Amino acid sequence: MARERHQQGWVEETGKKAKKWRGHYFVYVREGEGTSVRKHRVATLGLKSELRKWEAEKKLREIIERETGKASDKPDSNVTLRWFWENRFLPLQVGWRDSTRAAVLFTMDQHVLPVFGDVVLANLRRFDLQTHLNRLAAKYSKSLVDKARTWTRAILEEAVEQEYLTKSPARKLAMPPTRPTCKRFLSKSEYHRVLGALEGRDRLIFRMFVLCALRPGELFALRWRSFEHGTLMIEEAVYRGKLGDPKTRGSVAIVAMPKSLAVDLERWFEECGKPSPDDLIFPSRVNKPIDGHNYLRRDVLRPAALSVGVKGVTFQCLRRTFATHFHLVGTVKDAQAQMRHTNAQTTMNVYTQTMSDSLQESMEEFDEEMSEEENCTKTPKDSEHK
Repeated sequence: MARERHQQGWVEETGKKAKKWRGHYFVYVREGEGTSVRKHRVATLGLKSELRKWEAEKKLREIIERETGKASDKPDSNVTLRWFWENRFLPLQVGWRDSTRAAVLFTMDQHVLPVFGDVVLANLRRFDLQTHLNRLAAKYSKSLVDKARTWTRAILEEAVEQEYLTKSPARKLAMPPTRPTCKRFLSKSEYHRVLGALEGRDRLIFRMFVLCALRPGELFALRWRSFEHGTLMIEEAVYRGKLGDPKTRGSVAIVAMPKSLAVDLERWFEECGKPSPDDLIFPSRVNKPIDGHNYLRRDVLRPAALSVGVKGVTFQCLRRTFATHFHLVGTVKDAQAQMRHTNAQTTMNVYTQTMSDSLQESMEEFDEEMSEEENCTKTPKDSEHK
């Protein structure tokens, strides 16, 4: 009976014209006086053109489990990374936010599975995984490479946990050097030039991006009920056309607005015919949330910025513009609250680009000191020659 508990069966290709997968396995049948006799069973699993081998093997295991009443205790050692990702890893991730799920799926579908998806788990090698990460690092941002590394490690560690692997080939993957992180922000002059190239609704949206430090998913998910008493309540975010929760729990908060911006938003409310509280503040032409990617790259922001000679505009650049210029007039705590960061270090180290007044003053003194030293080293002979 032990054989039945652990058997995987085996699959073979059969047929001349129409290729099929055929599965073989054994069952134990009780006969007279309580003895058991092993019987060979054959099952046609499907056309080869419609099933991959691992799918046929999975189907055979289901047949074995159904007929014997027991699942195989030993995981199949021939499953691929893609199969494990789809059937054993993703179903466990029940707590992911929509934005997290979308970001992870994008990273895996675009940058990991095309290379390793059809590789059997047992055939994955650390060298190949590290080489692939190195190639990604030469082309993409640190954030993307880190996601690829993090989730590859997580998947293979789970494979070890579920006994599909004895050891993870990704456990020692190193984070390769990536291209420098972009620190672009708009100067005051650039801000006003872009502002001058926009009008109406788009001018208002641009001001809200910079002055309120909003993320695109937050701004384009705003409803009129979110605007009250000169403030905005961030409750939702849109990601790839789908409304859901904001990026983090800390993102659900009140955002302050300058009075001039609140007045402009109230004027926009009047121009829109006083919509209902549940209506979007900035709907698309088909009354759905605006696609942030298109709004930035194709439709409005970048074309307007380039028309006045301003390059490198991104949504993160606009949030960085807020942090950098607000630093000159407000406290780090206030900037952190407006940007809704859990950690003030994120506000200062990632978004705020500063040069302290003391550094500037020291440079002026240094320049004077160097100039004085140059004057002191002139000899009378040098003066005579002049």
